[in-house]
Amino acid sequence: MDYKLQFTYLANGKLKTSSGNNDDFSLDIKSDENSLKIVLTPNTDIRIQKFFVTRKYDFSSESKFFANGFQSWSDTKEFAKEERMAGLGLVGKSLFGKVFGLNNVGDYNFVEAEKEAGKFHSHSFAYVRNENEIDFFGSLTDRTGYTLIYADMNNNTLSFSKDLEGVTISEPYEILDLFFDKGEYDGVFDRYFEALGVKPLTDEKIKGYTSWYNYYQNISEEIILRDLNSLYEHREYVNTYQIDDGYQTAVGDWFSINSEKFPNGMKVLVDAIHEKGFTAGLWLTPFGAQKGSMLAKNHPDWLIKDSKGKPIPVGANWGGFYALDIYNEDARNYIKSVFNEVLNVWGFDLVKLDFLYAAAIIPMYGKSRGEIAYDSIELLRECVGDKKILGCGVQQMPCFGKVEYMRIGPDMSLGWKHTWLRNHMHREDVSTPNAIYNSIFRRCLNGRAFLCDPDVFLLRRTNIKFTPDQQKLLGKFIKLFGGVLFMSDNVAEYDSEQLETFRDILTDNAKITAINVNNNTAFIDYVQDGKADVLKFNVTDGTIY
Repeated sequence: MDYKLQFTYLANGKLKTSSGNNDDFSLDIKSDENSLKIVLTPNTDIRIQKFFVTRKYDFSSESKFFANGFQSWSDTKEFAKEERMAGLGLVGKSLFGKVFGLNNVGDYNFVEAEKEAGKFHSHSFAYVRNENEIDFFGSLTDRTGYTLIYADMNNNTLSFSKDLEGVTISEPYEILDLFFDKGEYDGVFDRYFEALGVKPLTDEKIKGYTSWYNYYQNISEEIILRDLNSLYEHREYVNTYQIDDGYQTAVGDWFSINSEKFPNGMKVLVDAIHEKGFTAGLWLTPFGAQKGSMLAKNHPDWLIKDSKGKPIPVGANWGGFYALDIYNEDARNYIKSVFNEVLNVWGFDLVKLDFLYAAAIIPMYGKSRGEIAYDSIELLRECVGDKKILGCGVQQMPCFGKVEYMRIGPDMSLGWKHTWLRNHMHREDVSTPNAIYNSIFRRCLNGRAFLCDPDVFLLRRTNIKFTPDQQKLLGKFIKLFGGVLFMSDNVAEYDSEQLETFRDILTDNAKITAINVNNNTAFIDYVQDGKADVLKFNVTDGTIY
């Protein structure tokens, strides 16, 4: 295979370009039909600004390019040539977006947005679908920097790159280590994960309750205990009860429990959950510090800062928040102390760790964003030990084989269609259609990297915009795609039909047999209790056929 190399780099104070070996560096390139590995050996310190390794690829008019999004919530799907990839929306680019750092939620700071149809980029791995065969391209590690795969279907090229911003190369450095394969879907991904040497940490599904998608932050001890008692009546179908955001006085102030809402603290709730025989789960944002939190006020030196020494905003949630510097020893010790309290004092068994992208928003200390992301996940694994992690809002590849469960899509909305605001925010925003697409197209990770969390099913009739038929369809969808099956309803309010649907969703008696998505219509063939059936619906607007 012929590859064209293009480098832009800094050496000896000068910005230079190159297409191969020169006085500043040499390249060791090894390639065959199943791999491409490039190691750069510098003769002087090198700081790569941009590089692309490009090859020809004959896209047909029917080819689809699979583009894996940057983190859990980033939209992920197969694209046809006539489609265009979304970028940061009007709201994200506005003064509001800049003030709250919405550009830091995705890859907008280091990947140029595609400006025309037929051009796409993917993180860590990608494939081209030609009818029933996929042509696969995947990184064997992103620790050295995020691997990016670009498709230009208009000019019939594929390009491979790596985000190396902030890295000074002074000794031999692995620029790329890629795995190639071709064949049917499951076989290709089996071989990819075998090449990675990655296996999931568990095969046990978690089923049960999370408080978020009904009450959001408006939870209390009364609500948590009431819904727990209701769920206990159906204990043969569930195993996990998770308390989400709203118990703390501010994000980052994890030792400061809201005493008005939770007068008896957290351990009493864990004990109540354990009494019912359930695994106790708790939501945390371990790298987050809400503006106005005591953490941010008292320890500004713990926060990730820009070149002017100002804390960098990393999202609009809770009125805006910052990120902790995991390499600051005091911040690191604080994170460890939080997990000790949550897991060993309060007694939680599982932690849902959210907004994890925030640890690696910029290169620091000579490390690439990719290396920081790996370091952050390894810190969390060390903190949690043998207890379980449900990752969320995080880059996927650093978590392969490191967490038990993983959200692979954005938050579901309480309705189906996008509002104007949602359409103009960013690729990581709340979205039912994107949650569905991500579940379909990241199913390759389920049972290979971790168990996938496609987000919740909801069957209640109040505080929701889904029709009952849409609720049933989404429940069946999550039953088929999920390794995590959570809901947020008070089961005591269900009627007999809702209870029947609830029990069906949580019973392991169905398997997908075929999947096809065409012009926003999904066809999901499955067998349940020996009977063949199909889910057929419009992903964009929720029309059921």
